[in-house]
Amino acid sequence: MTGVGPDGPVVVVGGGLVGLSCAWFLRRAGAEVTVLEAADRVGAGASRGNAGAICPSVAEPLPAPGMIRRALGDLRRPEAALYVAPRYAPRMTSFLARFTAAATAEAYARGLAAMAGLARSAFDAYDDLAAAGIGTHARREGYLFAHRDAEAAAGERGLVLRMAELGVGRGPGPILDGSELREREPLLSDAVVAGFELPGERWIDPSRLVDDLEAGLRSAGVGIETGAPVRAIHDLDDEIELETPAGRRHGARVVLAAGAWTRELCAGLGLRVPLLPGKGYSFALHPERLPGHALFLEDVHVVASPMDDRLRVAGTMEFDGTMDRFDRRRVEAIVRGLRTALTGVDPADRTEEWVGPRPMTPDGLPLIGAVPRHPRIVVASGHNMFGLTLAPVTGRVVAGAIVDGDPGVDLAPFATDRF
Repeated sequence: MTGVGPDGPVVVVGGGLVGLSCAWFLRRAGAEVTVLEAADRVGAGASRGNAGAICPSVAEPLPAPGMIRRALGDLRRPEAALYVAPRYAPRMTSFLARFTAAATAEAYARGLAAMAGLARSAFDAYDDLAAAGIGTHARREGYLFAHRDAEAAAGERGLVLRMAELGVGRGPGPILDGSELREREPLLSDAVVAGFELPGERWIDPSRLVDDLEAGLRSAGVGIETGAPVRAIHDLDDEIELETPAGRRHGARVVLAAGAWTRELCAGLGLRVPLLPGKGYSFALHPERLPGHALFLEDVHVVASPMDDRLRVAGTMEFDGTMDRFDRRRVEAIVRGLRTALTGVDPADRTEEWVGPRPMTPDGLPLIGAVPRHPRIVVASGHNMFGLTLAPVTGRVVAGAIVDGDPGVDLAPFATDRF
């Protein structure tokens, strides 16, 4: 790996996909890099168990016009796709107020343009990794969007088309009826009445991607310390000191990429960010015939991705203030949606049940940029449901900002102090 390098070693706090991607692109640019991961292995947060969708064409901000109205009816039903625990709801008041403000048509349009500016280079960043032998198992057969409501299918296609007009992806195919969809994927049930193909999009086994990144980093000389939670961060002007149970670590620059745990690290630096854990769930099914596309079952809020000999099914969003508490009702909610959309699968015969905390921001945009008054410390977190999609491009952006002073994209919409 070559590059001019920054003005000293860089410490990346967080060994998830975003942190590992930052470390990889920094090392490629010539930096001396160390990764500190709090858990016993890298990728222990939200990185390994997700649907594996590399989906820049749908990387829109979650707060959108009409979202509040649609969500309010389901907000407190434990079986709903979006669930806020009643005891936790009072702590979300400020977050929800900001979410509501971001759900106006004007704010959504600004957020969409910002996300497009980042997402349009997502595939290029993945290609950079693949050229180094990382993530070469990604599949490129595209997605099939399936709906039980034709109007909803048309609306979803319109959103994807809008991203294509902003330079992201190849754009969607025409609306297909239920029979046409089932010709492409017999796993879809008769309840599916409309949908469309999205060619060119990719998906990947996220756990294998994490392992590839770890192996690539270690072979490139990057130190990776697991079981190394950062207890405190001290800005000493000419360097940054980090306290861990194993001792103090020092870097000329620090990248905070600890996912949902980044909030506490920022608070210790005087930066309050409204970053909350929105937990997602997944499990594996084993149908006799795996689909040839990744399936986006949008009206039941489920994504199903074939991975080797299994079908990874992921969905739901739960806010209860915890990082990893497993609530079986959330899995049951996914199963109910699955039974209406797929046929020939037995959700009772599931394996690999998983829960992980997505780092959610109220405006749906990630946090990428320096901490105010601490220019040597850069945040790379808050990617909401698109951490896997945007991890490599975020790593490339962060490396550009630190090494060359040029991130390559406008980071103003992602400023850490915008709230």
